[in-house]
Amino acid sequence: MIAALQGCAVNTGLNQVKGFTPVTVPANDTPQFHIDQQACMAEVERTWANALQENAAVIQFRQCLVHKGYRLLS
Repeated sequence: MIAALQGCAVNTGLNQVKGFTPVTVPANDTPQFHIDQQACMAEVERTWANALQENAAVIQFRQCLVHKGYRLLS
């Protein structure tokens, strides 16, 4: 049942998959942050095209943002 719920979450958009919408400090809410988010998501989609709901995909996405210098709060 969990797998079915995760599959539905991916089909409704990545912003609804827990972890792909990280909370960050308000100063990071800039156009550059959104560009960097898109770049990180593109990287993750290349690696995890058929498994974006996997924790490893979320971890890779968040690590990408951290490597770009962002501090994530959640």
